[in-house]
Amino acid sequence: MRKGKLVKQSYFDPEPGAPGPLSVRTTRRVRFEELDPLRIVWHGRYVSYFEDGRVAFGREYGLSYEAFMEHRLAAPIVKLHLDYLTPLTFDELITIEATLHWCAALRLNFEFTVFNGAGKKAASGYSVQVLTDLRGNIFFVAPDWIEEFRRKWLAGNLSGKDPDMKPGAQ
Repeated sequence: MRKGKLVKQSYFDPEPGAPGPLSVRTTRRVRFEELDPLRIVWHGRYVSYFEDGRVAFGREYGLSYEAFMEHRLAAPIVKLHLDYLTPLTFDELITIEATLHWCAALRLNFEFTVFNGAGKKAASGYSVQVLTDLRGNIFFVAPDWIEEFRRKWLAGNLSGKDPDMKPGAQ
């Protein structure tokens, strides 16, 4: 770190006694259709890269869209933030890291980092999602399925590809 320069470690401050964050990385190539007239990735595409990370996270930890639908839950985004740091270009192999931070409230605090082909941070940001039923009514008490995920995470007994957290597991 250079003298006088602040480096933000995370968008979310850890809560006292909170378990460590859970992270997943996935890679993909930048497609030609994602470029703007300047031949760099169009700014609106970065949100879909965040989505790629969120999907990979769900697959790894059993919080997939299919699992949410099976349990008749939704998780709409209520806040989204994005910082652009360096442009991405055609056919670049990029890495997207999605990190879920613990929150005592019933919401999903995801942080995202997109790395370019050289491993340099190209973009970062976060999203906040709340849990609702399929009509949009917000949950204030976790459904059993989510509560089990939270108990395992808090106890340090949650790892990626957890067979007990697959859809339908209670």
